[in-house]
Amino acid sequence: FPWLSIYAGLRYSMFTQLGPKMVRLYEADEAKTDSNVKDSLFFGNNEVVNIESGPEFRTAINIKAGKNTSFKLSFSQMRQYLFMLTNTVTISPTDQWKLADYHISPPTGQQYTTGFYHIWPRAGLSGSLELYYKHANNVVEFRDGANFIGSPFTETLVLQGEQNSYGAEFMLQRTSGRLDGWISYAYSRSMVQVEGEHAFESINRGDPYPSNYDRPHVLNLIWSYHFNRRLTFSSNLVYMTGRPVTFPSSLYYMEDHVFIDYYSKNQVRIPDYFRLDASLTIEGNLKAHKRFHSTWSLNVYNALGRNNPQSIFFEPELNFLKGYSFSVIGVPIFTVAWNIKLGNYESN
Repeated sequence: FPWLSIYAGLRYSMFTQLGPKMVRLYEADEAKTDSNVKDSLFFGNNEVVNIESGPEFRTAINIKAGKNTSFKLSFSQMRQYLFMLTNTVTISPTDQWKLADYHISPPTGQQYTTGFYHIWPRAGLSGSLELYYKHANNVVEFRDGANFIGSPFTETLVLQGEQNSYGAEFMLQRTSGRLDGWISYAYSRSMVQVEGEHAFESINRGDPYPSNYDRPHVLNLIWSYHFNRRLTFSSNLVYMTGRPVTFPSSLYYMEDHVFIDYYSKNQVRIPDYFRLDASLTIEGNLKAHKRFHSTWSLNVYNALGRNNPQSIFFEPELNFLKGYSFSVIGVPIFTVAWNIKLGNYESN
C-alpha cells in the first residue's frame, strides 16, 4: 500500500571461544571465589571452550497519515557477545571490554519503539515524539565490593541480572531561515535487578536500582544564526541529570580497623551536568571557481566555566569521611581553527 511500509529481517549469530584457555570450576551452590575452586579445565590451542548462538529478529513499520505526518513502530532482538563492564567507584570512572566466556552468558535484549513525526513546510519545522521500552537479560554488573583490578578471573567479580529501560524523546528542528537548529528533551529510566537464589548471588539485596548511567532528564539545544552568507554564530547547550553513585553512610572502628557502611546501591546522584559552548564561523570569499575554500572558527568550550563533577569520592580523615568532587574541565577553553576544503565552495 502507498501509505504502509514494512521492513523485516532475521539473522542468526554465533560466538565461539577457542583455546588455549584454563577455566576454573567452582563448588555448586557456593559463591565463585578463590576458596571455592574445586577443579580446572584446560583447553588446547583452537579447542572449543564454549559456544553461544541464537536468532535475532527485527522489524519496522512506517504508516503515513498524510503528506507530512507518519507513525513508526519497530521491534528488534539483540545478542551481545562483546560488552562493557563499567566501574564508577574509583575517582575516575573506568570502562573495560569483556567477551562472553565459559561462566558469563551473553546479554540479550528486546526493544520496542514507536514514534510520531510531522513536518510544517511553511515554517521550515519538523518534529518528532518517540517512546521506547527495552528489556535485557544477563546484564553484567560488578559485585558489591569487587576488587576489579586484583583478579584475572572476571567471574569472581560479576553477577548477571535483568535490566528494564524506558523513555520518551521530543525533538523540534528548524532547517531554514537565518536562525536554524534543533532542541531535544528526553526522559528515560534504566533500572537493574540482580536477584539470585542465594544472598551472594544478589546485588542491593535483590532490589532494583538505577543503572550506572541512568539519567532521567537530558536537554540539548543547538542553534545557529546566520548574519550573512559568511558570518555565523552558533551555540550549544547541554543539561543532564547527574549519574547515580553509591555514597557511604557512616564510618566506625572495630579493634583499630576502619569499617564503612553504604547507602543502597546507586541511590544518590552527583550534581546535574550543565554546559554552554559557543562559536563564531567566518567563511572565506564565495567565488564560484577557486582551488580551495577556507573557514575560520573561534570557539569557546564551557563558556560559563562550570565545574561539572565527573565523580565524587570519599577519604577517611580522623573520625570523618570527607567528600571530594572530581572535574575534568572546569574553566572555559578557547580555541581557534582554520579549515581548508579543496575544490569549489558549494554555498546555499
